[in-house]
Amino acid sequence: MTPRHPLSALGAPLLACVLALSACGGGGGDAVDPPSGTAPLEGAYGLATSTGLSGEALVLSGGSIWALSGVSSGGSIYVSSFTHGSIDRSGGSLSASDLRQYDLVSSTASALGFSGTINGAGIVSGTLTPSIGPASTVTLTPVSARSFDFEAPATLAAVTGTWNGRSADGSSGSVTVSSGGAVAGSLGGCSLSGTVAPHPSGKHLYSVSIVFGPAPCLLPSATVNGIAYLNESAAVPQLLVMVVTPDRSAGTILVATH
Repeated sequence: MTPRHPLSALGAPLLACVLALSACGGGGGDAVDPPSGTAPLEGAYGLATSTGLSGEALVLSGGSIWALSGVSSGGSIYVSSFTHGSIDRSGGSLSASDLRQYDLVSSTASALGFSGTINGAGIVSGTLTPSIGPASTVTLTPVSARSFDFEAPATLAAVTGTWNGRSADGSSGSVTVSSGGAVAGSLGGCSLSGTVAPHPSGKHLYSVSIVFGPAPCLLPSATVNGIAYLNESAAVPQLLVMVVTPDRSAGTILVATH
């Protein structure tokens, strides 16, 4: 996937290059070849909703989904929220009752329902039903492997080193990943530590665990877990991290570059 996403977090735009568009200088215009037979749900997708939001989604084995969305403008996407949960599949029918949507502007989390279908080309179409507010439709379109090779195993070497970035509350700073996967850094006076490792699925993403320090951290003294993925199709490779607390009551995003 390949656009830019300035993450709109608490009024502080955070720039992130995303996988599906071509605004960040990576291979634009790739066509998606429809898979033969029954299309798998697992994979990387570009996202579009009937309310005008754009973004991307990663669906893992077993239906676990991580997705971010926002408003597209000038080749960038100002990310306003991300979603985590699980999608159930029965043939071509899809449903989800445990999705949580994390609003980066209001710093709130709310329940989100989904029902839809997946067709032979792997395109997902359905309806999102928030706990508050009107329903909307969403389409997930598979991303070409030439833009983001979801099947290529991630390597720890690719993320080793110091990354400079910002979190969802606009805090900026640096995070260092050691050759063994230890994470340490500081964002806006918030200390953090943790671990990163290639995801056990063997796909092109990472498992992440982070422990935040005390205030002024956005999530003081909290342990959060989630995923990270490296967007190498951007002009400057970016690391995107989405994490949530164990009870899924809160979450945040980090976007960083070398």
